[in-house]
Amino acid sequence: MNSSKDFHSSPEETIEKVDDILLQDGPKNFVGAEETTEKVGAREEIPSSAYIQGWRLHLITIAIFISLLVAHMEATIVSTSVIAITDDLGGFSKSVWIFTGFLLTYSGLVIIWAKLSDIYGRKPFILAALLIFAIFSGACGASQTMTQLIVFRCIQGIGASGIYGIAVIINMEMVPPVRYPQFIALMTVAITMAVTFGPLIGGAINNHTTWRWVFLLNVPLGAIAIVMLAILQPTVFPNELYLNPTKSRAFSIKSLERVDAFGATLLLGAGVILIVGLQLAADRSSFSSAVVLALLIIAGLMWLGFFGWSWFVTTKRQRPDPVFPWRFATSRVCAGMLLNTLFSGTILIVCTIQIPQRFQTVNNDSAFKAGTRLIPFSMMAPVAAIIGTIMIGRTRIPPIYFLLAGGLFEVAGTAGLAMTPTTLKVWPAQYVFQVLAGTGVGLFTGTLTLICPFVVSKGDLGVGTAAVAQFKILGGMVVLAIVTSVMNRSIRNELLTILPVEEVGKVLEATKVLSNLSEDMQEQVRGVFGRGYNLQMKIIIGFAAAQVPATLLMWTKKPLMVDKKK
Repeated sequence: MNSSKDFHSSPEETIEKVDDILLQDGPKNFVGAEETTEKVGAREEIPSSAYIQGWRLHLITIAIFISLLVAHMEATIVSTSVIAITDDLGGFSKSVWIFTGFLLTYSGLVIIWAKLSDIYGRKPFILAALLIFAIFSGACGASQTMTQLIVFRCIQGIGASGIYGIAVIINMEMVPPVRYPQFIALMTVAITMAVTFGPLIGGAINNHTTWRWVFLLNVPLGAIAIVMLAILQPTVFPNELYLNPTKSRAFSIKSLERVDAFGATLLLGAGVILIVGLQLAADRSSFSSAVVLALLIIAGLMWLGFFGWSWFVTTKRQRPDPVFPWRFATSRVCAGMLLNTLFSGTILIVCTIQIPQRFQTVNNDSAFKAGTRLIPFSMMAPVAAIIGTIMIGRTRIPPIYFLLAGGLFEVAGTAGLAMTPTTLKVWPAQYVFQVLAGTGVGLFTGTLTLICPFVVSKGDLGVGTAAVAQFKILGGMVVLAIVTSVMNRSIRNELLTILPVEEVGKVLEATKVLSNLSEDMQEQVRGVFGRGYNLQMKIIIGFAAAQVPATLLMWTKKPLMVDKKK
């Protein structure tokens, strides 16, 4: 084992050899091609003394935990604050854009932030992301009109996407591979708890103070994270020094040659336009609108252009560095990982958003009570992620078996939720199915994040980790819009058979008008909504089941394993 001093003065020939392998071997860099894995196992040659240790590591970990917590919580904490916000600012018809505006930028920029941090360094970009997030969280809290709030939420999402994309990479770069399981388990807890407990915290804030603290709370927490990381985080981490010890991270005109501006524009445009089109389809309950069709066609063309550009830049040119390396698409193992990420994100997002809505609409619960009824799902997701990552780290069980088990749990859970009775009385058995679905989500979230460094090449760690993060959010948002559109069309048609047209419009705009109907009519309408939510879960069963063949794509002759070397 080399000393720390030797590590910093590696022979130039070794550096060149490693760089050649990273840049030229393409798909062989993925686990499953054992020879290449041995050649590029850079982290295995870094002495433990080179990594951050002791109190400094603990404080950086706390700062990363806080950063991930506040960034992810913003995706769902507003769900129980919408009524209070619209009562104060007005503009209920625009309220959906409080969510959508944030999620558009949040889901569209993760890979771009990660790639820029690959070129210019993690530290300046994680600090910039936190600064943007904190400043515009304060602006959201100070908003005087709905339009202001929506604009500030969009910019807040830009900062949140940078926090997510870079914090996940930092979490793995600051420790040796043998410690990945425990650190990824901690990170998964922060992410999952933030997403699932956000509605509860938002409801509690609204019950005791003004809705503005839903946003203002991020300002002091963001400031604490900024100060801690500015003081404690190193400029570069050990594995970065090993792979490129002579590479300058300083900004220059020449360094701009590495920035894939065209690919980044295509990626952002494709994601944003697709989600806007699907959201409009959900709002209008139709995909036949000329505007919706135009947006979906443009999005499809931009996705084709994005993947075509990624192929061209990866295979035909040395510069720029592609936002999405084409070797991700040509590796069967990596493709399976990204597909699983996409599908698991749909289960997490749809269940987190739609299950509480069902309790409010069908079972007549308050927003806060509906949030508490999601606790079985909310608790099992992080618990399963912790158990899964720790077991993978301490046993010789291949991670692929945890993914297969997660897929089966999700199928069982969503199938059970799709059979939930449509009566006013809460069906106790649905909590069991929440536990099953949450267990599956947790196993996928923890396992996929853990194995990413062992699936992609060392030089692609940043973009690979960010791709896992972005695909999860993108998959969840796309499918949420699809199931919402299908449900709206279904319940509208059924409601028209029992209510006048004008009443149907009022019910679909605000379900609180149900209290104005007779008890018999309320029961019928709640039954219609219940069948609509069940239809959503039936659709989700398909995405849960699709994870089984996606996992089988990751099957290799020598099973993919997590590094256990000390």
